[in-house]
Amino acid sequence: MFLTRQAQLGVFAIAALLFLFGIFYIITDYGTRHSGYRIGVHFTSASGLPTGAQVFFSGVSVGSVDQVRLLPDNTVDVILAIQPDVDIPKDSKFLIQSPLTGTPNFYIVPPTPSVLPPGYNPTPVPKSAMLPREVLPLGQQPKGINGATVADLLSSGQGEIKRLDTMLVMLQDREPKLLNTLQTALANVDQMSSQLKDISGTMSVTMRQAGANIVAMTGTLNSTLGRNQYKIDSMLASLDSTALALSQSMDALRGLATDPCMHSNLVDTTKNIRDLTLNLSGITGDLRQVTGSPQTQAQMRDTVAHLDATMQKANSLLGTLGGQSHVPGVDTGATPYAVPNKSGLPPPATGSPPPQTPPNTAGLRSGLSRVLSNLVAVQLRLSYLNQQTMLSNNPLLTADRGPQADINAIILPRGGVSLMTGANDIGGKATFNLVGIKAFTPNIHVGGGVLYSQLGALATFDVGPVGLETRVYNTRRPAFDFYGNFNVAQWGKLFLGQRDAGRPDQRTVFGLQLQF
Repeated sequence: MFLTRQAQLGVFAIAALLFLFGIFYIITDYGTRHSGYRIGVHFTSASGLPTGAQVFFSGVSVGSVDQVRLLPDNTVDVILAIQPDVDIPKDSKFLIQSPLTGTPNFYIVPPTPSVLPPGYNPTPVPKSAMLPREVLPLGQQPKGINGATVADLLSSGQGEIKRLDTMLVMLQDREPKLLNTLQTALANVDQMSSQLKDISGTMSVTMRQAGANIVAMTGTLNSTLGRNQYKIDSMLASLDSTALALSQSMDALRGLATDPCMHSNLVDTTKNIRDLTLNLSGITGDLRQVTGSPQTQAQMRDTVAHLDATMQKANSLLGTLGGQSHVPGVDTGATPYAVPNKSGLPPPATGSPPPQTPPNTAGLRSGLSRVLSNLVAVQLRLSYLNQQTMLSNNPLLTADRGPQADINAIILPRGGVSLMTGANDIGGKATFNLVGIKAFTPNIHVGGGVLYSQLGALATFDVGPVGLETRVYNTRRPAFDFYGNFNVAQWGKLFLGQRDAGRPDQRTVFGLQLQF
């Protein structure tokens, strides 16, 4: 049986209508909007969101926009049609994203899930944590987030451009003054560098001359003792009077030992006198072996007795001041005071006379070296900066990575008050130091003056092999340096720290510090 032409046209029209309805059903998400459920989201602006736009949940299409309603307060209520098998968490974020070209879309971003251990089976999310499957009253609806539009970006960019124009105008007005100031600063730095080089050269020449004079004096004393035997008696008399004067000085120092302000200085001075007395005692013993005169030997015994008594008093005073003493009758192993021989007769012979040996001047050299080290110390600091990761506004921290060399001279390094002067980054961007340092305790030192050619202050704290050091300088742009020290020996330490700590352009620094 064949259909008539009219029947065929009717069947074709019905099929076309069904096909068009299927396309409409898919494009407009008609099924979702009528077979799913609806929720409402409150926005300040719809940002051009049309009805029928897709709704994405975690990047997956789960529905469409059913209605976009303008409220009396000029805000927008967006009604979403969601598939029935999808639940929306309450803590989700609702966003309208408008691309540069094309139609805006609606995005739902769920809360970030917590990281679960391997092999753990998560429990289902309770229904109480999901949005109700209905359009809630306006006050209970979730709040949506509007994305930045092209107009917002243009408005913000226009404001930034105006600020940039203002900054450029200000910079153009201040450029001549800045350049003049920079030129003056560079000229001052060059002049200061030349002065520091002259001072360093003068100090180096002076130190070499002082060392040569000490060596020459030691050699002269050695040759004099070997050639001028007849002058030994007068020298011994002078040594005897010196020993008596030292003994009287120790009595005076014992009276001053109760003064708390002089405590630290008295300890250092007493140690130097004790060491020098011990060296003089050794030289006198050597001289006693050189000469064979009974009268000379008797004078030497008296001198040795006075020197021994002076050394015992120094040890006793050190014990009073908190040092290490060797007082007979108090400390274990202490030798008794020597009793001078007033008879003038030589001691009874017990055998052949001792062989004559040349006098030993090593003790005198050691004593003079210790005295010189208490007057001045030279500090050499070798440091290395890490690579610059951010442009620095600190004029001292340029793009150079290092190494850098600093040298300082410390006057009275072991005294209660000392002075440090020297230069930093020699051969590079050189600066100078001139700082007065006060020792509040043997472990805590605080000072102030000129650091890196700027007003600043420093503080150090040492406990055994470890210590801390901080430096603050530059009144216009305060910079804060912090170091941790590891004291390898009395003459050397390793350090690690931060230059200009507390700012994004800080630089890590480490190195070695030597002090002679």
